[in-house]
Amino acid sequence: MFETLQNRLLAGLWHLISRAPRSVVWCAVFLAAASTLVSVLFLRLDSDQDKLVSRDLPYQQRYLEVLRNFGDQEYLYVVIQAGAEEQGRTRARAFADALATRLKAAPDQIQEIHYRTTASDLGPQALYYAPLKEAKSLVGMTSTVGPVAMDWLRSGELADFIRRVGSLLDGGVRHGDAADPALLETALGGLDGFADRLNAALDGKDPGGPVIDMANQGNHYFFTANQRLLIMRLLPAKDYGTMDVIAGPLATVRTALRQTRAEFPGLQAGLTGRPVLQADEMATTNRDMTRASIISVILVGLLFMVVLHGWLRPLLVIFCLGLAIAMTFGFTTVTLGVLNLLSIVFALVLVGIGVDFGVHVVLRYIEERKEGKSVEDAVRISLMQTGPGVIVGAITSVCAFYAVLWSDFTGLAELGLIGGTGILISLVVMLTVLPALLLMAGRRQLFPKSLPHVTSLPVLGRLSARPGRLLSILALFTLLLLPGLFRVGFNYNLLELQARGLESVDYEKRMIEDSDESTWFAVSVADSAAQLDVLGEKFKALPSVGKIESLVDYLPRNQQRKAALFRQASANLGAMPPVVAAAAIDTKSVLEALDSLSASLDNLAEKLFAAGAGEELARLDRLMEKLDAVYEKLAADPRLAARLTPVQSRLQADVRDGIGQLQAWLAAGPVTIDTLPAFLRSLFIGRDGSMQLKITPRHDIWKFANLKTFIRDLRSIDQRITGVPVSVYESAQLMKRTFLSAAIVTLALVSVLLWISGRSLRYVLLALLPLSVGMIWLLSLMGWLGLDFNLANFFAIPILIAVGVDGGVHCLARWQELRNGCLFSTTTPTAVALSFTTTMIGFGGLLFAHHRGLASLGWVMVLGSLTGMLSCLLVLPAALKLFRYGQSLDKES
Repeated sequence: MFETLQNRLLAGLWHLISRAPRSVVWCAVFLAAASTLVSVLFLRLDSDQDKLVSRDLPYQQRYLEVLRNFGDQEYLYVVIQAGAEEQGRTRARAFADALATRLKAAPDQIQEIHYRTTASDLGPQALYYAPLKEAKSLVGMTSTVGPVAMDWLRSGELADFIRRVGSLLDGGVRHGDAADPALLETALGGLDGFADRLNAALDGKDPGGPVIDMANQGNHYFFTANQRLLIMRLLPAKDYGTMDVIAGPLATVRTALRQTRAEFPGLQAGLTGRPVLQADEMATTNRDMTRASIISVILVGLLFMVVLHGWLRPLLVIFCLGLAIAMTFGFTTVTLGVLNLLSIVFALVLVGIGVDFGVHVVLRYIEERKEGKSVEDAVRISLMQTGPGVIVGAITSVCAFYAVLWSDFTGLAELGLIGGTGILISLVVMLTVLPALLLMAGRRQLFPKSLPHVTSLPVLGRLSARPGRLLSILALFTLLLLPGLFRVGFNYNLLELQARGLESVDYEKRMIEDSDESTWFAVSVADSAAQLDVLGEKFKALPSVGKIESLVDYLPRNQQRKAALFRQASANLGAMPPVVAAAAIDTKSVLEALDSLSASLDNLAEKLFAAGAGEELARLDRLMEKLDAVYEKLAADPRLAARLTPVQSRLQADVRDGIGQLQAWLAAGPVTIDTLPAFLRSLFIGRDGSMQLKITPRHDIWKFANLKTFIRDLRSIDQRITGVPVSVYESAQLMKRTFLSAAIVTLALVSVLLWISGRSLRYVLLALLPLSVGMIWLLSLMGWLGLDFNLANFFAIPILIAVGVDGGVHCLARWQELRNGCLFSTTTPTAVALSFTTTMIGFGGLLFAHHRGLASLGWVMVLGSLTGMLSCLLVLPAALKLFRYGQSLDKES
């Protein structure tokens, strides 16, 4: 029945083609043109990876709910290497400040920049964030510095300010206060900036602005726990309507990084983070695919020209393939209206599979022409005799793609729909338009008069002359390969799919190996601060958890004790004196004050030398050189003192503002969750008032075993845990299950189809024999070569199933047609070999890909196509002859 239906269908097609070949071609061209126009106008790309998985899955629902509630917090990470010394950390801070300044000029590209907190960021309660030791030191400072500063405000003279600073340093040295590294660093930093300002003013280059900026004192930079890396988090603007979602922001950041590196030679810094890794992966795969496509097109074109003799026959096949691809675009536009990151590769699928249909038709046409048939008879026989095998092969390929239609992996399901339908469209085009073109070109005698010589493979016929011996040799070969089968594993590590040498990959590994930071974090959601605290303590106890981050962690400790200290410090300051008019600068007084300050710094240098504080001593030497420069300039030209008048006025305002700011800080009450800084609340409090807790792993969760343990531990505390690690874990599992189930369903559907076509279990087993043997050889070779399956190359299995069955069906169909003929004297083995070879060439360009995932896909496809071809051309004919299937007596011996 199935065979009768096929024959009627093909007879009807021939009747249409033979009567109106031009109409057939022009109708197809019109439909392809309309499809192209509709696609250009209405088809859009959606590169949002969150849409590749069904929104109905519980883990995806929770992840999307967190995104809606707390906003996108998928950051770019700038990793700045600080080293182990304080000098390196100082340069890292300056590098981060310079980079942030550049990035703030592009707010449309970089929406948020987090790399430090300043006193102004923390608001009026900033002092509560200081450690208890510093709070106690503050009381001592206000009792000594406070009265001095208040008294100086009554005169406001620059020389008096310099003298009082020297006196304070002398007192600190006598009492040992200056030995406190934190206080000393603050004092030297302030004096260093003050000396720079004096030199700039004397040179006529005073930049203006504060001389002493209290709002930016006590900056806390985001160093890792070991202080070796400074981490900047950048939130980029995203455009999901393009392939490169963060192309603009990424270019902006990398340009700024390049400029900042030039400003800080020798300092190493790089960019990483999940969006960067994805963007780099997209760029790498695009380059690799483009290179592979160019190589494939050239090599396939040359192969077609050699085998098909000339350029016109290959051109007709490629033209028909182009029509099919255009119509598939139109189908996609009408049905889905969108392409995702997976379904966009459907064109490659059609190039690899759809072109094979045309190869069988053209080679059978050439065979019939060589036997002296007319153009009409050659086209008719080609269609009627090759058509059934092409139809069965196409439907098996469609089964492989349609098998994922009901998958929860939406990206694969859409690829299955588009790819499977595209194959059907290719089938129709190759069985209608291509014969019509062959008929028209043949009637006009456009083909070369000489026919191709490479149309049969008699050498393989001689190999199968003794099928028992050949099968025995192949069985022994299989047994020798078989141990490799058990070595094949599945590698879930996405980082190992990336190209080697990428900056984003290197710095991702550096963060994993040399810090407590991670670009991936899980999220637990709590309804109250009390629940947040309880969850945090439970998560901290887990061995796989590295760091916990929530609003509770930002509440300062010992607040009541600090409040008492701050009340005492406020009393030490007293009332602010009235504003006085600025006096004229007295050069002699300033020079005497500088002498006094230098003497105080000399005393401090002796103490530092005795204490072995080499780094602080070097910094002090640089400060003294700057002060000496001020002294020399004033001594050489006393008139320059007038240039210091604006500095004196600004200094008086700064000290007054600073004391006022300090009084406001000291008067503030303790910090609560409701009074935390707005930028922290926006990060951790959702739109519905719930609070998130971020959990980073202790170990490298790019390794699947660590990721699995991390997720399992977190779910032991909170079953509703979510975040990128959970999504990656579940999606990887889902993809693997989808591919496995698709392979099983495909085999089942193909078996049913083959049984319907052949009405014989023997026919089904023989048709699947090349696929089975080819797969065993492939898996065994992968094991010996150390090639594991991964989330990139596993996609090869459905394609190889389709291609493998297709080759077996064509060989079996031609064998049945011949009865007592010679299989390897026909063009069918050549067509099968050519189909497999084009697949090998098509994916072979990926062997040279920088992206290791694509390269592994290339290896699997090339090896799978090679083993499938050898199995079709060696195992199946020998088995057919040995078992005398169909009573065929092959004459090739």
